[in-house]
Amino acid sequence: MRKFLSLALISALVIGLLTACGPKRDPYAKAGKSEGKPDKLVVWENADDGVQLNNTKKWAGEFTKKTGIQVEVVPVALLKQQEKLTLDGPAGKGADLVTWPHDRLGEAVTKGLLQPIQVDNSVKNQFDDVAMKALTYGGKLYGLPKAIESVALIYNKKLMGQVPATYDELFQYAKANNKPDEQKYGVLFEANNFYYTYFLFAAKGAAVFKEQDGTLDPNEIGLNSPEAVQGMNEVQKWFTEARLPQSLKADTVNGLFKSGKVAAVINGPWAIKDYQAAGINVGVAPLPKIDGKDAQTFIGVKGWYLSAYSKYPKYATELMQFLTSKEALASRFKETGEIPPQKELLNDPMIKNNPVVNGFAKQASKGVPMPSIPEMGVVWEPINNAHTFVAQGKQTPEQALNDAVKIMKEKIQTMKQ
Repeated sequence: MRKFLSLALISALVIGLLTACGPKRDPYAKAGKSEGKPDKLVVWENADDGVQLNNTKKWAGEFTKKTGIQVEVVPVALLKQQEKLTLDGPAGKGADLVTWPHDRLGEAVTKGLLQPIQVDNSVKNQFDDVAMKALTYGGKLYGLPKAIESVALIYNKKLMGQVPATYDELFQYAKANNKPDEQKYGVLFEANNFYYTYFLFAAKGAAVFKEQDGTLDPNEIGLNSPEAVQGMNEVQKWFTEARLPQSLKADTVNGLFKSGKVAAVINGPWAIKDYQAAGINVGVAPLPKIDGKDAQTFIGVKGWYLSAYSKYPKYATELMQFLTSKEALASRFKETGEIPPQKELLNDPMIKNNPVVNGFAKQASKGVPMPSIPEMGVVWEPINNAHTFVAQGKQTPEQALNDAVKIMKEKIQTMKQ
C-alpha cells in the first residue's frame, strides 16, 4: 500500500465546511432547488465500543451548537449496519451517516445502500492517499476516513530486548522460544487467519485478485498461483517448525501475552489498551523485512458513508466533514486510540513521537488496502479453511489452495446469477 505519512498543512476546516453554499453551487441541488435545512440528522456508530460511541456523541453535540441541527447518534454494531440499512432505509427509518470497514464498501454500493459524496479537493487532500483510495469504488468517493488499522509486531519489552531485523531472524526466534508444552512462546499470532498471514503471501508476489489499471478483476483469483503456494508453504512452517497451536484464536493469543508468556505477537492497535491494562510494557514495530523487502500487511480503513436514503445529503456531508476534521479526529485518537488517517495529524508530535502509535503508522505506510469489491466477501471462509487444513496436515498447501479457489469461483458465479 502506498505511503501516506506525507506532510500537508490544511486549516480552517470547520469554517469551510459550515459556510453556506448558494443554490447554484450546491452539488446536491435537485431539480434546481436546494434541499431544506433538516431539524435532525441520524448517525449510526459502533455499538461494540462505548468510547467510540461517546466520542461521536460529543462531536455531534458540537455540530449542533454550530449549526442548530440536532444529531441523533444511534449505537449499531459495525457488521450489522448494512443489513439494518437494507431494511430501515426504504422504510424511512435509516441513518444519514453509517460506518463500517472499507472492505464492505463494494457490497454496500452494489446493494444501492450508499450515494457518492461531493467534497472539494481541499477536503480530500487532508487525508492519506491510501485511505481515500480505500473509500473509493468505481471511481467515486463514498465517504471520509476516521481510522486506519494494520497489524504490526507488538512485543513485551521485558522479554524481547531487541526486535529481530529480518523475518528469518523472527522465525528463528520463534523456533527457539516457542514451547507449547509450557504454554510459553517467542512469537504468537493467528497463523490460520489470512488477515494475519497476508504478508507472507504478498512477500512471494501473490495477489488476491489480478489488478489492471487500478481495477480488480474478480474473475482472476491469484490465491492458488505458484506464488501463493510459496506463501502457504511459509505459513505451514509456523505450525510444523515453529510449533504454533493448530487452532489459535485471538482470545488465546491475547491471554498468553497479557500473562507474560509470550515475547511478541502480530496483532493490531485494538489490542494495545488491553495489554497495557494488564501491566505489560509494550513496544510496537513494523514487521521485519522479508526477502529483503518491507512486509506488506492488509490495511483496514473505517469510514463514514452517506446513506442512499438520506433526505439531506448536503447537510449530512457537512456533518461527515465535521466528524473527520482535524480537531475531531485528534480528540478521537486521544480517547479511542484509533489512528487518524489525516496527514497533518500523522505528523503531529502527539502521534509521530508516540512510539507505540508510530509503530503501527509505519507498518500501515507499507500496507495495501483489503480489496473492497463484493467478491472479496466469498474469499475469507475458503482461504481460512485452507489455512486450517494445512495446519492440521490434512492437505498440502497446493491442494488446500486449489480447493479454496474452486469454492471461491463457484460462489462468485452464484453471485452473478
